[in-house]
Amino acid sequence: MTRSPRGRSPRSRDSALRALRTLVASLSRSARSIEWRTGVTNAQLFLLRQLAEAEPLSVNALAERARTNQSTVSSVVSRIVDAGLVRRARVPDDGRRVALSLSPKGRRLLRRAPTPPTEALFDGLASLSDKEARALETGLTALLAALRLKPDQAPLLFEDEPRRTR
Repeated sequence: MTRSPRGRSPRSRDSALRALRTLVASLSRSARSIEWRTGVTNAQLFLLRQLAEAEPLSVNALAERARTNQSTVSSVVSRIVDAGLVRRARVPDDGRRVALSLSPKGRRLLRRAPTPPTEALFDGLASLSDKEARALETGLTALLAALRLKPDQAPLLFEDEPRRTR
C-alpha cells in the first residue's frame, strides 16, 4: 500500500474523492437536465416544490424548509416571481408580511417536472443513521476547513449567486 508524503494512507482519501466526484457529477447532470426540461434551475424547482407542499409560506418559512438563509431564498424567489411561477401577496391580518404561493403557471410546471437533485439529496441525507450523518458532517466540516471554505457562503445547489452591482 502506498503512503502519502505525510505518512498517511491515500486509500480512504481516494475513495472519498471518488465518492465526491460521483455525487457532484450526478447532481450536476440532474440539475442540467432539470433546466433543459423545465426552463428553471434546480434551486427554483426545489423552492416551487416546497411551496406546493405547504403554501402559502413567508420567505423566512421557505428558507427554513430549504435549510438556508432568508437572503439566499429571497433572491431565488424574486426570479420565480418575475417568471410568473409564484405570487406574492400581503397577509390580510398583517400588511407587513408577505405570503408566497404558486401561480397556475407554477402548478403546471410542477405537474411535468422531475424531482430536483436538492430534494433527492435531502431524502438521501434523511435516510442516514444519526451516526452516519455525524460522520459525514465531521468529514465535510474538516474538508471545508482544509479548503478554507465557509458553508454559509454557498448559494442553493446549482443556483448562481446574484450578481452584485458596483
